[in-house]
Amino acid sequence: MASALAQAHPPQILEVSREYLKPSAVQAVHKIEVDAAQICIRLKFPHRYLVIESLTGPKEFWYLNAFDSQAELDEVSREYEGNKALTSALAENLKRKAPYLAAESTNVFLNYRPELSEGTPWVMGRGRFLVAGWTEGSAGTGGTVFEGPDGNRLVVRAVRTRAEAESMAAATRTGTHVFAMHPELGWPDEEWVRTDPQFWRVRLK
Repeated sequence: MASALAQAHPPQILEVSREYLKPSAVQAVHKIEVDAAQICIRLKFPHRYLVIESLTGPKEFWYLNAFDSQAELDEVSREYEGNKALTSALAENLKRKAPYLAAESTNVFLNYRPELSEGTPWVMGRGRFLVAGWTEGSAGTGGTVFEGPDGNRLVVRAVRTRAEAESMAAATRTGTHVFAMHPELGWPDEEWVRTDPQFWRVRLK
């Protein structure tokens, strides 16, 4: 299946899976996620995805999947559910993480809201750090907006340096945090690698 993520525009649907970690669990979960990435590559996970880690605020790992349509999302879901070797391996990997989680993981699908977005649109795989925050309001977003079925909105901006990200987060609303992309985790699209090969060099093999 051709990857819609290679297109240089925000995803129409963004899946955000959040894991809430105990403060001392980052290194252990990171190691588990390295294994998970290799499982996904070896057993052909049907979609490319990003893993990001919160650097400010509560310690969380987010797993981001982007889709250009509901049809694409449905197709990926069918392929995933039909790959029993993959689902079994990832279920076992998830059990390894259970002792390190501070709360039950959550998963939500958000729709892109271009009419509420401001500034340079965020594209999957672009930037090395993300500045992201949840809001119920629509004014002064200052970023790319995705909205969930409950009306909550996620505002995302991408930058290249941590200093720039921290400065941007400090100047925005409460609850906006800095996240680092992890090139050694997840399964990046080839287009992401081409746009910043030095950053993604861990995947150039």
